[in-house]
Amino acid sequence: GILGPNGSGKTTLLNILTQRLQPDQGEVDLGINTVFGYFDQHSQDLDPNLTIYEHVQQIGQFITLHDGTQLSATKLLERFLFPSQMLKTKIGDLSGGERRRLHLVCILLTNPNFLLFDEPTNDLDITTLSILEEFLLNFAGCVIVISHDRYFMDRVIDQLLIFEPGGRISHFTGNYSDYIEESKSEAKLQKSTSIPATTP
Repeated sequence: GILGPNGSGKTTLLNILTQRLQPDQGEVDLGINTVFGYFDQHSQDLDPNLTIYEHVQQIGQFITLHDGTQLSATKLLERFLFPSQMLKTKIGDLSGGERRRLHLVCILLTNPNFLLFDEPTNDLDITTLSILEEFLLNFAGCVIVISHDRYFMDRVIDQLLIFEPGGRISHFTGNYSDYIEESKSEAKLQKSTSIPATTP
């Protein structure tokens, strides 16, 4: 998980990792078999005249799960709340939330082994987020999440990168709540040690 104030470079880091941006210095060294799936704050362009099924068939037929089994595109769509009777629906007839959900399914169908999410809780409803959480808990690859949603972060991440003032990045092992609790403990400790000792 990545934490930090707005403008601290969180999204920039993801864009550099996925080579949408070039770093000002240094280089990005990607694993030879790395396949990114990037769910950012912008939906892909979807042809409004295609049905859900027609669009998905252009992306992929199945995904491979962590245990090696394969899940068909239609089964994945069902898991993310697109039942079979919806598959003939034209994309132009979908709501904004349904398009975001379809965009997410299409990303997963590319069979990525490295998923990146930039504020996914801004766009997905609670039910979809719960389904996504369960999927990520069983995902065998790497996941990076930028989110201000404490519950979502607690569920899916076990390490944090903290973007601090001055361009410093620190590492924390644990989830969001663990970090908040430790930060409170450190603040109390600093406050108690900064009080000057008084002589009787």
